[in-house]
Amino acid sequence: MSAWLIISLVSTAAMPMAYDMARDRGRSPRAWLNVAFFVGPLALLALLILGKRGAAKTPV
Repeated sequence: MSAWLIISLVSTAAMPMAYDMARDRGRSPRAWLNVAFFVGPLALLALLILGKRGAAKTPV
């Protein structure tokens, strides 16, 4: 299998996961679906780091 096919499959698989994660975290699902289309699983990582919208950050 070519590397391009593998990258395409992984990016396509990340799209519905990014949509669900964005919806659960109070972010724009459509925007994150588009982000996942271009950057693949990096969008999932970004959503994990960003967390929920409006969540209070506690000082360390």
